[in-house]
Amino acid sequence: MPTWSRRRALQALGTAAAATLAGCSGEESSGFEEPATRRRGEPVTDYSLHTVRQSSVEPLFWRGERSTRTERRPGGHIYVSDEDDLDDVSFADSDTAAELRAFVQETDYDSESVLVQSRAIQQCYDLRLRGVWREDDGLQTSFCSSLRPADAACSRDAEETVGVGIRLPFSGEDFSSFGSRWSKSCDERPAPVTADDSRGGGV
Repeated sequence: MPTWSRRRALQALGTAAAATLAGCSGEESSGFEEPATRRRGEPVTDYSLHTVRQSSVEPLFWRGERSTRTERRPGGHIYVSDEDDLDDVSFADSDTAAELRAFVQETDYDSESVLVQSRAIQQCYDLRLRGVWREDDGLQTSFCSSLRPADAACSRDAEETVGVGIRLPFSGEDFSSFGSRWSKSCDERPAPVTADDSRGGGV
């Protein structure tokens, strides 16, 4: 975990020369586990995670026709339970969105489903998945932000788009609720997701 002196040094950085984003995309797993008293629903542990990142702030995907709302900023989620659901999902015309789309399309919908989420994030931070929980009628996710490595070129005032695909070990579910908690720091234990944190629909 970075020390506070390292955090202050990184936060003091202005815009530096362009550099390859460190840890921006790829499949990974999260070792984080919330305390039992904070859990809601049953934790889902056997999932695959794929994260993508692009320098512009714009939607990576949406359901149905692209509306004026989806043209402004990224944010939201889409749960794809089967191939019929997938037919109604569109992805932006970019290499980043194409990478996320490939992950979604590679899902075996006979035994798996996939949740995709996106949001804008400050350029000097990475987004980490803390966990996924399943309830009778819905799903919950928890994320936190952590500073990128000290040698990553970034600007405190710039934002980028992060997209997350979570492949889940079950299929055909008809969930009616969804909740997601976004914590500003991975140093803090997250509060339980509540109904106020729910986000309906898609991007």
